[in-house]
Amino acid sequence: MDKPTAQHLIRLALGAAQSRAAGLDAADQALMVSAVQMDVIERLTPVQRGRVLERALMAPYPRGFFLALRACGGLRRLLPEVDALFGVPLIGEGPEPIDIGEHQLGALDQAARRAAPLAVRWAALLQKIGMGRTPPLFWPSHVGHEARGLALLAPLSARIALAPTSLDLAALAIAEAERVHRASKLRAGPIAALLARTEAETRPDRFAQLLEVCICDHAAHPGHGEADYTKAPRMRQALAAYLAVAPQGRDAEALLQARAQAIDVALRAGTTED
Repeated sequence: MDKPTAQHLIRLALGAAQSRAAGLDAADQALMVSAVQMDVIERLTPVQRGRVLERALMAPYPRGFFLALRACGGLRRLLPEVDALFGVPLIGEGPEPIDIGEHQLGALDQAARRAAPLAVRWAALLQKIGMGRTPPLFWPSHVGHEARGLALLAPLSARIALAPTSLDLAALAIAEAERVHRASKLRAGPIAALLARTEAETRPDRFAQLLEVCICDHAAHPGHGEADYTKAPRMRQALAAYLAVAPQGRDAEALLQARAQAIDVALRAGTTED
C-alpha cells in the first residue's frame, strides 16, 4: 500500500463518527498511527483543519472521531488543548471526580443529540480547556481555569480556522458558563451584571446559545438530564425582567440597579409560585 496520507487519517476518523457501532480494526488503527507519525496533521493548513473538525463536530456521533484520533496519538497533534483534559479530574456530585476529557465528549454528545448548531458544539467541547492547564496542586477545583482557557483560544484559532461565531461563543462559554451554573446561588445584582456582560439585551440569540451550552454541560454529568437543569428557566425569567426595564434616560449604573431590582422581584415571585 502507498504511504498513509492525511486523507487516510481523516477518512478513518470521520468514519468512526458516523455511529456508535462504527469501529476501527487493527489494520485501520495501525494506518492511523503511521499517518500521525509521518506528521500528516502538521501539514494540514488551518482552513483544512477547521473543515475537518467542522465535519467531525456535525457528525451523528462526534465522540467517535475524537476517540479514534486520541487512540492513534493524533488528538494531541490536532487539538492538544482537548487532549490535555484526559486524565485530569473534575469535581462532580458523585463520590469520585470525573475525567474532564470524558466529560467534554459527553457534553458534545448532548449537543449532537439536541441537533445543536456548530457554534454550540464547538463551545461544548472547548468550554473547560483551561482545566487542562491547572497545576495538580489545584485539582480538582480548577480555580481560575477561565483565564487559562481564554488564553488558549488565540493560539488554537491561529492553528485551526474557526468561524467567528464559533470562536465568539466558545470564548463566552469559557468566561461565563460557570457563572450561569451558579445562577441559583447568585443575588439579583450579579445576575443583572452577568446579563449585561453577555450582551443579552442586544444579542439574545447568542445568550440562548450560551444557555444551550450550559444545558449540554449539565446533562453530561452522571445521573443528570437536560430537563432538571433549573438554571435555564431561572435565567430566562431573569432576562425577561431585565429587558422589561426600559432605559428611560437613566445612566448605565442606575439602569443596571433598576434591572437588578426587577430581577429580584421576578425571581422571588417565581420561588413563591414554585
